[in-house]
Amino acid sequence: MMKSFDEIRTDAKRGARGPDVEEAPICSTAIVKIASRCNLNCSYCYVYNKGDDGWSRQPAVMSSETVTALVERVRAHCRRHGLDRFHFVFHGGEPLLARRRFVEWFVAAAGAALAPDVEARFSMQTNGVLLSREWARLLKRLGVHVGISMDGLPESHDRWRIDHKGRGSYRGVVAGFEAARREGLDPGILAVIDLAADPAEVYRHFAALRPRIVDFLLPQATWDDPPHRPRAAGYASWLLAIFALWSAEPSPPFRVRLFEQIIRSVLGIADSLDALGRGANAILVIETDGSIETVDVLRVCENGITRTARNVRTDDLDDALTDELPLAYYHSSDRLCATCEACAVREICAGGYLPHRFSRANRFDNPSVYCEDLKALISAIQAWTVGQLPPDLVAATGLCALSATVPVAAPQA
Repeated sequence: MMKSFDEIRTDAKRGARGPDVEEAPICSTAIVKIASRCNLNCSYCYVYNKGDDGWSRQPAVMSSETVTALVERVRAHCRRHGLDRFHFVFHGGEPLLARRRFVEWFVAAAGAALAPDVEARFSMQTNGVLLSREWARLLKRLGVHVGISMDGLPESHDRWRIDHKGRGSYRGVVAGFEAARREGLDPGILAVIDLAADPAEVYRHFAALRPRIVDFLLPQATWDDPPHRPRAAGYASWLLAIFALWSAEPSPPFRVRLFEQIIRSVLGIADSLDALGRGANAILVIETDGSIETVDVLRVCENGITRTARNVRTDDLDDALTDELPLAYYHSSDRLCATCEACAVREICAGGYLPHRFSRANRFDNPSVYCEDLKALISAIQAWTVGQLPPDLVAATGLCALSATVPVAAPQA
């Protein structure tokens, strides 16, 4: 079964040793920036349009020498920690700007170097515009799982996801999605939420496309650069409108991992995303020059925050995981501010996504800038989940519906 990019991130978090274990952090997923440039110029992009200029000093594409060094570091790391599988996520920029021959060589080289003790797994996150049938056929043959970024309705997508001439990209993305479907890739969709869009229309739009899974993403924001809210209804209300339609379906047309994650957590099933739930974030980012960094979404916080002196040509992955920011990200669900520690939904939310906690005043010692949205969303889905259980089971377990009523203040200097 094909997995989307966020599923791979979920596996990385689920498979990592928890932050309460007194052992060195491990990495089970590398987000590999095989191309540092992009054919689109999305207005909200955290790589190019949120103030960080590190991309401009990176090679346009990754070299074979860097790949060889990376694979050697991965092999040593897996042996050291007894890992039997490792995920490579092709990313960018736009990874399809790399040549098909390069991707084919990368998959073969990594698979051969890690075998037989470690299974190499591969995925790709793409904007889809360049996803031709030739590309799709190759990715299918190589077993590369594909996620495509598509922001819901055409008008929403074309408002934000534009090319370098200001033109919308929706038609090209849909063409890429259909090419992937025709070649049997069964791609997932990542969709950044647009509050201006009618959630019911967005749901029907995706239902008509019938992707295997849709990951609805909160826009990247911090306390210093808060999320845009064009109407009174917040992100929780928008997502709960989707949830009402999705949960009413006898057989939903696609999975929604955010909803599934919350339901599973309510039921006591250990699981997590890197933006929600307990568990270590076992992910590192490898730039095109071989630089080893933590998750690149943290670039929304401030220019240069993710940069380190580590490089796969000179440093082990273990060494990179001891640096301050990668370590903070790895333990982010366990190192919470006082507000989060006192919250009724902390075991499900676990503070939310680390970038969303940032302020220049307190750094990451804050609740999420989406805290009220997360509490309302989790409480509503928790109440729905409890309502689906047999009354005798509810009575036996002592479960009761939550209510999120405590306001969250902005952090103070």
